[in-house]
Amino acid sequence: MTESDIKHRLAQHRAADIHGSTLGPFIHDIVFGAHDGIVTTFAVVAGTVGADLPVSVIIILGMANLLADGVSMGAGAFLSLKSEKDQYERILKEEMIEIDHMPDMEREEIREAYEAKGFSGTDLDRAVEIITRDRETWAKTMMHEEHGMTGETASQPFVHGFMTFLGFLIFGTIPLLPYLLGFGGGHQFLTAILSTATALLFVGITRSVVTRERIIRGVFEVLAVGTLATVVAYGTGVLLRQVANVAGV
Repeated sequence: MTESDIKHRLAQHRAADIHGSTLGPFIHDIVFGAHDGIVTTFAVVAGTVGADLPVSVIIILGMANLLADGVSMGAGAFLSLKSEKDQYERILKEEMIEIDHMPDMEREEIREAYEAKGFSGTDLDRAVEIITRDRETWAKTMMHEEHGMTGETASQPFVHGFMTFLGFLIFGTIPLLPYLLGFGGGHQFLTAILSTATALLFVGITRSVVTRERIIRGVFEVLAVGTLATVVAYGTGVLLRQVANVAGV
């Protein structure tokens, strides 16, 4: 097989995207935001229903949670990744300074790292020579080998934060729809339960498809966490109604 054939097959391999979806880099944000949005919003619904509070309270508390918690989660994801990015850039500068002032020591660190990978003799000498030939490549290699950090690890903090917020907002609205739109008749809570379960099912399937894991496992994990949170919230509402008489306050 010629080099041209290999490159052609490599291009086909990349186009097939067998290692994941284009959503892959953001699946954590989407699933995290969507799942938390569904669960926390429905927890508000379940808690207020358990406490036998009016529908208006469900809507007010639900919307307040949806917007405030959604912004908080998105901002938290952004600030977390921004901090990682700032730390990466700071350490990268430190590595470049060390390369400029202590090149022999930094070169020896590269040698030890690649020797641990199985390089030896002329192959090791050649690998060290190639890596340390370019200052930027040298520094980035040190970042990965010494600190376990890459530039991609915390890239696009704003996009990741926005995807978290968007997932939370879109999916977190679902448990409130029966109350916001007034459908479901006298069975709004049951309708909210069914719509929430459907949303969690969708999130679980989406997670499994994008991450290429077993669908049953992904769905079960998402539904299990959601169910646990719902039971706790509803039980707390019932307890408050009976013990603290919240509904009568």
